[in-house]
Amino acid sequence: MQPPSGPGSLQARSGAPLRASLRQPAFAAVLVGSTISALGDGMAAVAIPWLAISLAHGHDAGLLVGAAVAAYTLPGVLAGLGLGRLLSRWDGRLLILADAVLRALALTAVAVAALASLLGPATYVLLLGLSSLLGLAAITGELTSVAELLPPEQLVAGNSLLTMTSFATGIVGPALAGGLIVAVGAPLVLGADAVSYLALVAAALLSRRLRPAAPAAGGSDLSMVTALRRLLHQPALLGISLLCVAYFLLYGPVEVALPLYVHTTLRASAALLGGYWAAFAVGATLGALLASAVERFGLWTVSLLSMVAWGACLVPFGFVRSALVGATALAVGGLVYGPFLPLKRTIIQRLSPASQLASLGAASAMLTVPASPLGTALGGPIVALLGAPGTLLTSGTATIAAALVGALVLIRSSSGGRSPERGRAGAGGAP
Repeated sequence: MQPPSGPGSLQARSGAPLRASLRQPAFAAVLVGSTISALGDGMAAVAIPWLAISLAHGHDAGLLVGAAVAAYTLPGVLAGLGLGRLLSRWDGRLLILADAVLRALALTAVAVAALASLLGPATYVLLLGLSSLLGLAAITGELTSVAELLPPEQLVAGNSLLTMTSFATGIVGPALAGGLIVAVGAPLVLGADAVSYLALVAAALLSRRLRPAAPAAGGSDLSMVTALRRLLHQPALLGISLLCVAYFLLYGPVEVALPLYVHTTLRASAALLGGYWAAFAVGATLGALLASAVERFGLWTVSLLSMVAWGACLVPFGFVRSALVGATALAVGGLVYGPFLPLKRTIIQRLSPASQLASLGAASAMLTVPASPLGTALGGPIVALLGAPGTLLTSGTATIAAALVGALVLIRSSSGGRSPERGRAGAGGAP
């Protein structure tokens, strides 16, 4: 019998693992909980800076906004240096549970203190930093939970569903927050984010085992420093991590340049900027969902093509002054950007030794998570030097160049008989 072909069969091939993964009750519970908490974080993306502006009372508002936004993400990366053995020993859903409980408690404290007029700028940043201390644990927990709850052939589907919901809630959450802040204020919106994490707590509790896993043979009990050293000796895992660092680092300046491009180059309103980001988010949501469809072309091949295509979508901003062209470029850019993260996660899941998945996944996250915030921080000086169109053009061409370097390294390693597409034994092998 000949295999089916054509667009319809491609959709069928991509839809089957998606449906199969949703029929796994434990994974479905994690997906629902993750979606609700991601919606809460989408609202918090607007509420956190808005409350910071209110607390600043016109004094150094920009500095407080930057500190608050950074505090909700970066402390978890630094805390991760001391969590290596914890990440290796605890079940993935227990890691998710611990982060969700801490987030819920800290965000509730922010909301209550703000409503009682007891919240000052320093306390606000401190509580946001406290809420993020187990952020790396949550990333690791999600990575290992997907690998444990789904069979190898459904890993891309599971990762794509989680990524898709993250992008989708990034559309709905900020829009919802805007209306809610006007109606009830930023503190209650952050309280709603705290409640959303209770849904993730419930999901973790419903998804089977919640106890420390028995130490596995092969060195699962690793400190983070040791895990980082092990990562250096895993060429494929190090390669996808560095590729991700380059991708996210070069994406960061876009978040600074695009608003200025709209305001100064096109002389348009914030409505166009919102439309731009909505176009990107819709494309990225669809792109993440289609990751299962393109998996058959090879995880590494599609990851590299994603980088090249995204870079190409930024190039027109350097030459064309058209709102329509910009919206189209970002919609297509989101579509090609979307598959990268689920495929990157699948590469790590398939190529890591089973006993070291948690520690190596956490070590990879230690490198990749700070990349986008660092790129955003560098975006200001770059825009000042090159202007908004020049920054977008440079980001695009540099992303293409980074992907081509990655492709050369991949070709060289494949010709040497060390194909990174080959998975670890028992982990699903090549895509």
